[in-house]
Amino acid sequence: MNQTLDAATREIFWNIPFSFKVVMYILFFAAVFVMFKGLYQKIQFITGKKGIDAIKGLKDLLPEKLNWGSFFKTMLLTGKVPRFRNVALFHGLIFWGFVILWIATDLVAIHADTPFKIYKGPVYIVISFLADMAGLMVLVGIGLAYKRRYIDRPSYLQATRPKQELFMYAMLICLVVLGYLIEGVRIMGTGMPVGEATWSPVGWALASIFTKIPLSEQVWAYSYRAMWMVHMANTMLFVAACGTTKFSHIFVLPFAALVTPPRRGAVLEPMNFEDETAETFGLGKISELSLKNKLDLLACVECGRCTQVCPANLAERPLDPKKIITKARDLAFETAAKGETDADFWENSIYSSIELDSCTTCGACMEECPANIEHVDIIMGAKRYKTLTLGEIPADAATAVQKVQINGNPWGISQDDRFKWADGLDVPVIEAGKKVDYLYYVGCAGSYDASNQKVVQDTVKLLKKAGVSFAVMGKTEKCNGDPIRRFGDEYSFFEIAIENIANMRQYDFDKVVTHCPHCLHTIGKEYAKFDDGDFTTVHHTELLADLLRSGKLKPEKKVEENLTFHDPCYLGRHHGEYNAPREILKAAGVEIKEMDKKEDTALCCGMGGGNMWYEVEAGTDLAAGRLEHVGEKKVDKLATACSFCMINFKGGISEKTGTENLEIEDVASILAKTID
Repeated sequence: MNQTLDAATREIFWNIPFSFKVVMYILFFAAVFVMFKGLYQKIQFITGKKGIDAIKGLKDLLPEKLNWGSFFKTMLLTGKVPRFRNVALFHGLIFWGFVILWIATDLVAIHADTPFKIYKGPVYIVISFLADMAGLMVLVGIGLAYKRRYIDRPSYLQATRPKQELFMYAMLICLVVLGYLIEGVRIMGTGMPVGEATWSPVGWALASIFTKIPLSEQVWAYSYRAMWMVHMANTMLFVAACGTTKFSHIFVLPFAALVTPPRRGAVLEPMNFEDETAETFGLGKISELSLKNKLDLLACVECGRCTQVCPANLAERPLDPKKIITKARDLAFETAAKGETDADFWENSIYSSIELDSCTTCGACMEECPANIEHVDIIMGAKRYKTLTLGEIPADAATAVQKVQINGNPWGISQDDRFKWADGLDVPVIEAGKKVDYLYYVGCAGSYDASNQKVVQDTVKLLKKAGVSFAVMGKTEKCNGDPIRRFGDEYSFFEIAIENIANMRQYDFDKVVTHCPHCLHTIGKEYAKFDDGDFTTVHHTELLADLLRSGKLKPEKKVEENLTFHDPCYLGRHHGEYNAPREILKAAGVEIKEMDKKEDTALCCGMGGGNMWYEVEAGTDLAAGRLEHVGEKKVDKLATACSFCMINFKGGISEKTGTENLEIEDVASILAKTID
C-alpha cells in the first residue's frame, strides 16, 4: 500500500502534443506582458510620469514607515474583508480556493519544467484532493457572490459598471469547470486508476459518467485537446486581465495596505499660502489629487462597505463615501479617454456643498475599507477648495470662525470668562520658566459649556489626588482651530495654529493632556506638521488609566451604575484608544452594557467635521440614531469621553429614542465619585 501511495502521480501533459506546449508558453509570455503593461499604465496614472520615471515616482508614495503588518494581512488573510461575515464567507471561498489552485498549478509547472519532480507521492495525493475541493469552493463562492450582487442587489453595491463582475465570475467558472472536465477525461483515458477515486473525487465522478457516453477514443482524445487548449487560453486571458480589469485588486490592494499608515486619513497637511503663483487653494482638479488620492481611485472595488457604515449616509444625508471616490475616478478616466490631461471637479459638478458638509470626518469609511482608501483626505481637500476658492461655507460656520478670531472660541463668549470654571478650585496656571509634567489644555467646551466644565473640574480633582504635576493656561488659552479646519477654512486655521504653537512654546512641559479628542487630534497630530508644533499629547482617559495602573489613583469606593459607553470617533478610530475609558469604568466598579456598535464600529454622534457649528438641512439627526442604540440597552446612564458627544447627546435625549430619562456623564466624573 505504501509503495502505491509513494508512486502516485499523473502524466502532466497527457495526450497533449508538443506544439500545444509551445503555444502555451507563447501565450503565457504574451499574457504576462499585457498584465505588466496594464499595471504600468496604472502606475503612470498615479505618478503622472512616463518610462522609468513613472516607476521611480512611486517612491513619493512611501511613508516614513511601511505598514508591513497590514500588507501581509491583506496579502495572506484578505485584510479587512472578514469583518463582514457574509462577505467573509463567499470571498473566503473564492480566495482560498484560488490560492490552492494557484499552488497546485505552480507545483505542476515545477514538476514539468524543472529537474524537481515533486508532483508525486503524498504531495500529489494531497494537492490533487485539495485542488478538487478548491474548485468546489470557488464555484460555491461565486454562486453566493452572484446572488448578493445580482439577485439581492443591495443599494450599496451600485456601481458605475454594474456588470463588470460578470466577466470575473465567468472567467473563474470557466477555469474551474474546464479543469474538472479535463481531469475527468484524463482519468477515464488512463484506465480509471483506483486511487483517483480518493484524491480526485470530482474528476473520478465525471470520468464515471463519461464511460457511459458512447464516443470513440479518438473523439475523446480530440475533445480533451480542445478543452485543454481552451482552458489554457482562458488561463492566459485571466493572467492578462489581472493588469487591466478588477482582477488588478490582487496587486493594488496589498500595495495600498503597505503605503497607508494606520489612522492617517484625517490628518491634514498644511497648505502653502506663500505660493504667489497659486490661483486656487484646495482640491479642485484631477491634477491636484495627491499620489495617494490617485492610488485610492484605482484601489476602490466598489464593495460599498464605506457606504454601509457612514453615519451621514445612514441618516439619509446626501453623502456616499464610495461615490466620493468613484465620481473622481470616472471623471479622471473619461478625461483620459478624450486625450485630455485635466478636468475641473466643480465645472463637472461631481460634488455638491451639502454632500461635503455632511461628512463628520468620523473615519468609519476608512476603518472598514478593505482597500485602505483615505476618503476623508479627498473630502477635506474638496471642502478646502469650496471654502477658500469658491467662498462657499455654511453661514453658521462662517460666524463661528469670526467668533474664534475675535473671542478665541466658537461660542463668542468673552475671553475673560475662559477661566471662570476654576473659581475656588486653586488650579495651577502655567508660568514661563517653571516646568510641569503636563500642560492641561482644557479646550473651549471645557471652558464654557457647563456639562464639560464639570468634567474638567473632576479631572483636576483626580490629578491633584494623584499628585500629578500639571498646570493650565487659564485666560491665555484659545481655541486650537479644529472646527475651523474642518470647515475648510485653512487660512484661518493656519493663523490660529501658528499663534497657539508660539504661545505654548513659551512654557516648559513634557506632555499636553486634553479633555476633548478633537483637541487631542489637532494639537497632537496636526500641529506637528508645522514648525515647532510637535507636542506629545494624551487624552485625559489615558492619563487617568495610567494613574490607576500605577497605583497613584486608588478608588476608595465602588460606583454602581447601569450604563453603556459610547466610543468617541476621534479617540477611537483616529487615535486608536478604546481600552482606557473602559479601564476607568471597570476600576470604578461599573459593568458596562456594551452596545452592538462599539469600539471601531461605533456610530458617530454627528458633531465632527465642523458639524457641531452648523446644521445640514437634509436627512435625520445622527445623535438620535445613536441614542436609539443606547435606548435598546435599557440603561440609566450613557458614559462618554468627548466634549462634543457630551453636548450633542444631552441635547438629543428624547422619548422617541427611549432615552428621555438618560443621564450623560464623562468617565472622569464617574471615577471622581470613587474618590473622597
